[in-house]
Amino acid sequence: MKTQILEATTLHAKAITELLIQMGYPDTVEAVAQRIEENQRQDYKIFVAEIDKQIVGFISVHTYTYLHTSGLIGRIMTFCVDESTRGTGIGTQLLTFAENYLASQGCLKVELNCNNRRTDTHRFYEQRGYTQTSLHFVKKVN
Repeated sequence: MKTQILEATTLHAKAITELLIQMGYPDTVEAVAQRIEENQRQDYKIFVAEIDKQIVGFISVHTYTYLHTSGLIGRIMTFCVDESTRGTGIGTQLLTFAENYLASQGCLKVELNCNNRRTDTHRFYEQRGYTQTSLHFVKKVN
């Protein structure tokens, strides 16, 4: 089973939408395609994992700087592997690809948020060297 990792285009919107639904984020293919198009920027990349012409996962990354410290930071924005292929190494391949990409851009570290309810995902990250360093707070203003 050979996994190919490609930069996402709007042609991948349907598959990415289906993966977002698996994560609990239902949306329309059109809305996802629009966000893919809007994020065709130097500092934001979306990559898909493909096996036998089927999209089995995706990861989006963003680079930025902080005011309080120097150096470029990489952030994993969204990451999902299809439920039917979890545990087969695809997630590790996508994560490693993203980390290598961010390192090649000059990032000093990689950050991410992970929902409190995703305890299996927490273990996945911890097994790959990530540590919890802060809490993420959210307040809706609209």
